[in-house]
Amino acid sequence: MPISTSSFGDERDSRYTEYEKSELYDQETLDFPGLSAAMAESFLKKLGGGVAEKECRVEGVGWNATIHPREDGVAVEFDAHEELLDDLIRRFELMAEKASH
Repeated sequence: MPISTSSFGDERDSRYTEYEKSELYDQETLDFPGLSAAMAESFLKKLGGGVAEKECRVEGVGWNATIHPREDGVAVEFDAHEELLDDLIRRFELMAEKASH
């Protein structure tokens, strides 16, 4: 199951509509001390997200994340389809862990 997919602009776009139903979304917020908002945004882009018009928000197919700057780092609010949330968080945490070493 993809974390994200590019838009093809044709009938293939409708294949992922089940990941757009917000009632199937779960939410979790995690703190990442020492991580900058720019780094968090970069990691989310690597996971297939694109920056939304709203500041500090990145959206992918079936998920979105909002970056909340804190004094000591960031908190990332993940809002994702229930089937994607755990994998999205796991991948983000791996990237954040590598960046801290």
